[in-house]
Amino acid sequence: MVMKKAFTLAEVLLTLGIIGIVAAMILPGIIQDYREKETVTRVKKFYSVFSQAYTQAVLENGTIDTWGLTDAELYEDEDGNSIHTQESIENYDKFFDVIEPYLKNITRTQLNDDSDKRTRGYVMPDGNSIIAMWLKPSNCTSDDSYCGDFYLSTDGKYFSNNKEKLNQQTFAFIIRKHRIDPLGTDNNTFKNYCLNGKNRSRCTGWVIVNGNMDYLHCDDLDYNTKTKCSK
Repeated sequence: MVMKKAFTLAEVLLTLGIIGIVAAMILPGIIQDYREKETVTRVKKFYSVFSQAYTQAVLENGTIDTWGLTDAELYEDEDGNSIHTQESIENYDKFFDVIEPYLKNITRTQLNDDSDKRTRGYVMPDGNSIIAMWLKPSNCTSDDSYCGDFYLSTDGKYFSNNKEKLNQQTFAFIIRKHRIDPLGTDNNTFKNYCLNGKNRSRCTGWVIVNGNMDYLHCDDLDYNTKTKCSK
């Protein structure tokens, strides 16, 4: 008689259970790492494309203070909310009208949401959205002057009940006279707003310069001494 060796049902179930436990432990980390890398790629690609388009627009049309734009303004509605004036919203449209011809193979779609008319946003084909803007052309007097700012959402969401998620997926940029700058390229801004979680939109510079979102996982990062978490 030949004896055949095999696993018992109990052994198979035990093995599957262990595999399930291990998968449950490591899969969230793998998924989180993938999403962070995807976000980094989105931010860096957007910055490359949009900043080049802005530079080209300035070269051919003059600096933003010559585009016939006025400073953004707010008014308070009956519920006490701060709302962008209609003129401000029209100026945002004009800004993108100048930029769009230099965004090769890219068109925009306006964000329309009747639940909130505080700003005007734009959706790009890859799912990125510019969800807020503020223009200050009158202040645009030198190369390093603040001429305005805007916010990029990499998950394409304008509104979210999950404030922390929206914060992590939102990235701020400054409009200068001749260039677009990501916010958070200096240690002070990075540490005072991004690293401590006060305002993750100020993490933009870190993402572009260092290519990671490790500020979500360790609190001792520094532009000069430590640019990624220890693995």
